[in-house]
Amino acid sequence: MLATTGGCADRLEASQPVVHAPTDSVADWSRNHAQPYGIPERALRSYAYAAYRVQKDGCSLGWPTIAALGAVLSDHGRAAGSSVSEDGKTTVPLRGLNLLRPDHPVAVPDTDQGRIDGNPTQDVPVGPMQIMPSRWEQYAATVEPQTPPEVDSMDDASLTVARLMCSKGNLNSPDGWAGAISEVDPDQDFVKAVHAKAEEYSR
Repeated sequence: MLATTGGCADRLEASQPVVHAPTDSVADWSRNHAQPYGIPERALRSYAYAAYRVQKDGCSLGWPTIAALGAVLSDHGRAAGSSVSEDGKTTVPLRGLNLLRPDHPVAVPDTDQGRIDGNPTQDVPVGPMQIMPSRWEQYAATVEPQTPPEVDSMDDASLTVARLMCSKGNLNSPDGWAGAISEVDPDQDFVKAVHAKAEEYSR
């Protein structure tokens, strides 16, 4: 007979379920397409997931348009020495970049008392999609259930700007698409720059 020792056997702890971020659903696609398009994989993942989410709601907005906005507005989150971490957040808070017109800043009266943009005297665009505080308050969305939207998250910023554009109606016509882009920035040079990038990413 085998001898037994007193007490109980070692207790097995129940394994914790693996939790996947919503954006992981498009991670394989992003890894396969990031290099050909010259877009950082983590940023492309945000764009692809945002497009997937709004398309589920019936908005015909493709990832190339969202990626084009990211390119023009913040160089895919790489402006000011920043990058997008694996958790989707930029390593540097991006505020008031104006990459397309650095010599022509536009003063906008304050609407948020600095709560969103940190500037109590005027509104400045925030995050990798350079969304104005008033727009952020209106359209902010989060990809993670039960968590507040974060302005410095590429995931949340991409979904928020997608929601903003989709709110403008049909994006299938050239005028409808341009009108939606104008909601982000009405300057025609901006609209043209985004259009050029979107065409490049659509090839």
